[in-house]
Amino acid sequence: MSGGEATFGMSSVRTALVAGLDALPFAVLASIAAVVFGLAGSLSSTLVAAIAAFVGVAVLLVLASISANMYRRDGKRFYFVRALVWEGLLSFP
Repeated sequence: MSGGEATFGMSSVRTALVAGLDALPFAVLASIAAVVFGLAGSLSSTLVAAIAAFVGVAVLLVLASISANMYRRDGKRFYFVRALVWEGLLSFP
């Protein structure tokens, strides 16, 4: 294995880690929303926990994949949290 391959591997792992950490707040919010709606709908707590876990993991994987793919394509990092805060600030009159 040459130095270039090792550098690419670490870069990919770091990109995936940063993308996952960036998507984590949205995954947590999606899981909390699933719990709230599940308990409001009188579902069993076991079913609510399973649905919340599935929703959280799905959101985490989708958003992290989008962020990592955008980084690979453009070479610039894309942060969902930064984009959301920026758009929120711009929406104030």
